[in-house]
Amino acid sequence: MKIKKALIAITTSVLLATSIAPTFSVNQSVQAANYSKSEAAQVRKFQTEYKQLNQQTYNQNNLYVKAPNFADPFDPGQLDADYIQTSMDYVNYYRALAGLPNEANNKTINDDAQIGAGVLAAVNAKTSLRAHGLLGYKKPKYISNKDWNTAESATLGNINFLESDDGATAGEIVTDLLQDDNNIAGIGDTGHRALLLSARATRMGIGAAYGRSNGKFYSVQNGVFADDILRKPVKNTVTFPSNGVSPYELLDSDTPWSVYFANQKINRTPKVYITDMTTNKKAQATRVHNFGSDYYGDGYSAALTFMPGKQKLVNTHKYKVQIKGIYTYTFRLFRQNSTLKTSKKKVVKHAKKTANKKHSNHK
Repeated sequence: MKIKKALIAITTSVLLATSIAPTFSVNQSVQAANYSKSEAAQVRKFQTEYKQLNQQTYNQNNLYVKAPNFADPFDPGQLDADYIQTSMDYVNYYRALAGLPNEANNKTINDDAQIGAGVLAAVNAKTSLRAHGLLGYKKPKYISNKDWNTAESATLGNINFLESDDGATAGEIVTDLLQDDNNIAGIGDTGHRALLLSARATRMGIGAAYGRSNGKFYSVQNGVFADDILRKPVKNTVTFPSNGVSPYELLDSDTPWSVYFANQKINRTPKVYITDMTTNKKAQATRVHNFGSDYYGDGYSAALTFMPGKQKLVNTHKYKVQIKGIYTYTFRLFRQNSTLKTSKKKVVKHAKKTANKKHSNHK
């Protein structure tokens, strides 16, 4: 289900406190003939993990174990534990695709994230960049200074606004943030993705709440921590689509691609080329942006985003991305919501007869 949403990304302007995808059948099976042995193994691993992800839809009736109280005494509420777990399962699934380690999750950072989401809901926060850090919002009398300060900090992470009566799965919220194709900070801005795929991040808290009176669904990923930003990166370059194998379903026509650098500064906007190595067709990327170190909280020193231009994307094809004079990588597409079948070769046994001897074939 494609949900109507708005995403917002943080930038360093905030005080540092710490024709692409045609329709497809999701049940389609694909033969492994186009994949190398190592690629096929990776694809099967990710397909198995994806099938195990929870697809429960959440709305106002089942999101909470304890609903928020928007009065004195203020209570941000308590989320269903499965919602938190599923959110983290998706975060770590996408991190694994990018070759990054899992992020941890604990009660303290979840509680802070829930306070952040509860306060956003209490003030009926508008779909705006100013929701980060609650800029310009007045604290209601029933919210303590401590909770307000906690919310200011927690909302410096990722925020997702959902305006839908149908609810959403936890996975859809995380995937919207990963794709970053409706970021109100501007076209090509992938700051949410950069935080999700941070090479320095170690932990993330999950919060969510429905607005006090506007029916809007606010979700918060509490993931901006000073010690993480200063940590040594586990990987120098992180790409989307991911290096190696990458899900075809994630590449909607309005989803920007990105390459993040943890230890390299780039002072220009380079040309980017994408080659279909299966057909040998090459195209120049469009809408190339160099965000430098603008993305807040992810710890990257450079971030490039672009669109694949006229390059057609075909499931099972292999592609090469060339950022001229800077970086080159390859990936092969696969369907995560499918099954990669093994191509079985037919073995024919032959019997040879000679004068008085019978020989049999052995494997």
